[in-house]
Amino acid sequence: MIEVPDLSDGMVRCRPPARDDVDAIHAACQDPAIVRFTRIPVPYTRVHAQAFVRNAAHELRAGTGAHLVVADATTDALVGVCGLVLDRTRRSGEVGYWVVPTARGRRVARRAVRLVAGWALRDLGLLRVQVMIDARNAASQRVAEACGFRREGLLRSYEDRLGERIDFVIGCVLPGELR
Repeated sequence: MIEVPDLSDGMVRCRPPARDDVDAIHAACQDPAIVRFTRIPVPYTRVHAQAFVRNAAHELRAGTGAHLVVADATTDALVGVCGLVLDRTRRSGEVGYWVVPTARGRRVARRAVRLVAGWALRDLGLLRVQVMIDARNAASQRVAEACGFRREGLLRSYEDRLGERIDFVIGCVLPGELR
């Protein structure tokens, strides 16, 4: 079981998703950039959003991951998602994130990644947190770099996405490196 502490920096808050988030998650996942650069199902339906909320709760109970809503710290409105998948054997995890179009350019992803990766390295005892980013997604690569992730390489033709083979950039941050 993973207990999620109060992960907030005063601007954003990362918290477990709730049923009330389903409509906002569904609406956000209609955005072409989220469809293009993430691993969400296509087309993304309301049933997928409901399953995301259920699966997030299951992952916390099972101790396998923490997929969290990134909310405005004042209004609690959903502005994104930041998830962490754990590999306890290796004492590592992988972080992933997306931000709604209206919140882009406000450093929401940077704030969320810092909160989640910091928690993972500090409280969950991880020794490595990695990112795997679609190589075409320059904005996401800038987020990772700004947070202290170091690029480790390019995974060429790593995955099929929307009928195309995609290269992925892989990077990681170790304890003491998070900015």
